[in-house]
Amino acid sequence: MKRTVIVLLWIIISIYNSVAQEKKCQIHSDLPGGNIIIGKMSNDTIWLKPDLRDTKGNWFYWYFKITGISGRTIYFQFTKQDVFTKYGPAYSINNDNNWKWYGENSYAHNGFKYTFSKKDTCAYFSMAFPYTQKNLYTFLNNLRNKDLLKIDTLCFTKNNRAVEEIYILPSHDPQYRVLITSRHHACEMAANYVIEGITQSITNETDLQFLRDYVEFRIIPFVDKDGVEDGDQGKNRKPRDHNRDYGDNSIYQSVKAIKSTIPGWSEGILKIALDIHCPWIKGGNSENIYLVGSENKVNEQQQILFSDLLEKNCTGELNFYRKYFMCFGKAWNTNKNYHEGISFKRWATTIEGIALSTSMEFPYANVSGAPVTKDGARAFGKAIAYSMMDYLKLLDE
Repeated sequence: MKRTVIVLLWIIISIYNSVAQEKKCQIHSDLPGGNIIIGKMSNDTIWLKPDLRDTKGNWFYWYFKITGISGRTIYFQFTKQDVFTKYGPAYSINNDNNWKWYGENSYAHNGFKYTFSKKDTCAYFSMAFPYTQKNLYTFLNNLRNKDLLKIDTLCFTKNNRAVEEIYILPSHDPQYRVLITSRHHACEMAANYVIEGITQSITNETDLQFLRDYVEFRIIPFVDKDGVEDGDQGKNRKPRDHNRDYGDNSIYQSVKAIKSTIPGWSEGILKIALDIHCPWIKGGNSENIYLVGSENKVNEQQQILFSDLLEKNCTGELNFYRKYFMCFGKAWNTNKNYHEGISFKRWATTIEGIALSTSMEFPYANVSGAPVTKDGARAFGKAIAYSMMDYLKLLDE
């Protein structure tokens, strides 16, 4: 009898420990930028997919935190196609600061597994390196010569979030102004690391004194601020996304504010408007950096000129080649792609005095065979800053 009781207790304890361990493993999407839908969890396998809320068609952004992982091997099985970059998922263990690529051979059949050490308490996984308001303020607080910046609020969103705008003010009356935007599509987070490089270079590079003396920069890092923080795809948002909202009846507060304030701020000396995007998740031209050609032939020639300057100045680990310039009428860059509304680039070409209005596609993970890193993206931002200086100087010749 006593032995039977002991056996029963052992069985009960084993079942309890097994259930308790399974309960400890939890997926969290309630973090800034979080996005995931859990299908089911069984033993150490989790079935999941991106949340496509208010998205027309398919897209690929996802980001989550997992806890209860100590000493376990977890299998993550996605039920949707096209959720990994060439270098697999991005991950950061025990914090959300040390993002790395899992690797080109880390995934198969829309899934991957990860073995955690006994010391691991949590991990973060995403389709690329996330970037939210927290990252922006960490960067700004640590920036050398940050006294050159003026941080302001463009507007407040539908959900009452502040849409930041960053001014870099010159030491003299400005001869030129430059506008830089990103995250018209909330998921396109790699663009912000490029903007960090632009900002860092303008404020600190000795050879960019011309910009600090004579050029006023206005940077709007999160046009779709709600989407960034809520973890939305943003691309192809219903009824239209932020980058198709520049017509007469804009529905987003940030777009309304851009349209109402930029022309007056320009005063005829806004010469460059640059909107930075990220393309499809992988493959083909989505693994090259390129400018998206304008249907306006005068503007297109300025885009090609800027592309030449950028190729010359791009000496970091991520290369830029003018040959990848996407002319209007090629691939997806046709009138059909803009039937839902006017883009930022098209709208900006109408601003009085503008010389160059362009959008740029910067890949999430792979640039012409080289993996995207935070420092690599920042170095490319540095090349943009030098190219802007060269371009503005050419305007006076």
